[in-house]
Amino acid sequence: MLRPDDARRCVQAGAAAIWVSNHGGRQLDRAVPTAHALPPIRAAVGDEVEVYVDGGLRSGIDVMTAVALGARAAFLGRLPLFALSGGEPAVVRMHDELQAQLVEAMRLAGCRHPADTPGILAPGHLTGP
Repeated sequence: MLRPDDARRCVQAGAAAIWVSNHGGRQLDRAVPTAHALPPIRAAVGDEVEVYVDGGLRSGIDVMTAVALGARAAFLGRLPLFALSGGEPAVVRMHDELQAQLVEAMRLAGCRHPADTPGILAPGHLTGP
């Protein structure tokens, strides 16, 4: 889901959660990035439902950014699948590295808990060079 009006319709239909996703850009490479879609969707649904996100998340700072922009949880696709090719040790390493990255990003942002991150990023900070 990428549109706030669709999210509102889901809430009105009784949904308990909204999943913000652009299918990783595989289906339509010009789709709105989930990081851009997330804040208006969160604003449209408020705290009425859980909001989850996936798409392009590959690091701890990506996870922190997703939570800061309004997601309750962030889901990874490519990163754990690549780690699986290295067996259990690679999956454990991926998890440990992701956790360390998230902790470092939160410390640098002055946050002790993921719940402290909403509002630390301005939407204008999402655009690259």
